[in-house]
Amino acid sequence: MPSAFAILALLLLLVVPAVVDKRLGKLRAQLVAAGEAARVPVNDLEATFASELLARNSALPPADIPAFASKAKRDADNAQLRATVHQLGPSAIAYYTDLNDRLDAWDHSTHDGTARSVQQGLELLASAERLDSLLTTMSTSRRTEVLRLERIDVMTAAILAPIALVAMVFVILAGQRTLRFARLAEQKREEAVRAGEARAALLRGVTHDVKNPLGAASGYAQLIEDGIVGPVPPRQLEMVHRINRLVQTASHTIADLLELARDDGELRVQYTTSDLSEIVSQVFDDHRGMAREREIELDVAVPPTPIVTDPTHVRQILSNVVSNAIKYTPPGGRIHASITDPKQASRRGEVIGVEIRDTGPGIPPELHEKVFEEFFRVDSKNGNSSNGNGLGLGISRRLARLLGGDITLSDANGGGAVFTLWLSLSAMPRSLNERGVTTALAS
Repeated sequence: MPSAFAILALLLLLVVPAVVDKRLGKLRAQLVAAGEAARVPVNDLEATFASELLARNSALPPADIPAFASKAKRDADNAQLRATVHQLGPSAIAYYTDLNDRLDAWDHSTHDGTARSVQQGLELLASAERLDSLLTTMSTSRRTEVLRLERIDVMTAAILAPIALVAMVFVILAGQRTLRFARLAEQKREEAVRAGEARAALLRGVTHDVKNPLGAASGYAQLIEDGIVGPVPPRQLEMVHRINRLVQTASHTIADLLELARDDGELRVQYTTSDLSEIVSQVFDDHRGMAREREIELDVAVPPTPIVTDPTHVRQILSNVVSNAIKYTPPGGRIHASITDPKQASRRGEVIGVEIRDTGPGIPPELHEKVFEEFFRVDSKNGNSSNGNGLGLGISRRLARLLGGDITLSDANGGGAVFTLWLSLSAMPRSLNERGVTTALAS
């Protein structure tokens, strides 16, 4: 705003004097024409014609007629008047035309001293006097206008110059303030970069420190499974197998965090031919202990389905969804896994959807997309407080799209929510390389 004001003031300082000077030049030219170049020959014409009228209507001999009353002098004055009067506008031209017509009539008439001749001469003098009065009025008006414009010119400079100066001061101050803000912004940016680097370093350190004990735990679980420390009953062996699988999944998640903490921030995806039914069953088996504690029934109805995907990431996605469903489903509820309606799948192309349906309170339609934003949590309606940071579904959608699919949310008939994980049946993403490994930005 101050800069625009300063520019406007400077433009006015340039434009107003130029316009005023142009107008003053025109008025001064008209003033000279009306006051000198026109009035002088008019006055001469009056004097010349008065002398001529006196000579023609008296008994004076020609030798006694004044020299300025000669017709040659009158014609010269008339020519000068004709050349200047056209600069003064229509009124002056009309008055001059009347005077010139009367002069022509006078030159072509017989002057015998009669009353008619005398009247004609007086009318001619009156016409010249009218033109002289008009020129006097115009000269006075132009002189007044010149004085007014000169005052405007002085006042404009006196008013706009300080305004422009003040505006320029504001511009300088605003520029200094902007520069100060730019420096602060640059400092904030540098601080943010340093903070990001510190967080990345901390993440690398923490994930590295967590990955080591997880690897050790997985090794001990493997020793128990292999019977190195003695025989293990089948029921307990199955539990140890699940524990080992969960530890390996956690280790894989830690590895993903390490990948994200790297400078390129990329996740690597390993595609293999897997059985979708087996993946879903493993996820549900891993959560049966939590579900039993909350008195929630888990039910899987997924037929054997070959699929080319990354089973670890698929388990991670489904694990987030099932974990959330258990948190928000009240005791006595049910969580059911199934394959989507073939009609719905056909509308999406060569894909298949795994539905996780719960009997919880459901999610309002206006939040169906917002739940996939990181750090967003839906308030529980059953009175149970759910721990979490709102990252699970956001990471799940990121991983689903990394696999070339997606995850969506819809309402279940009779209440509850339905999360659907869409996956390609057999076609891998086009970025898959020859070794079966594809990378995508985790952003």
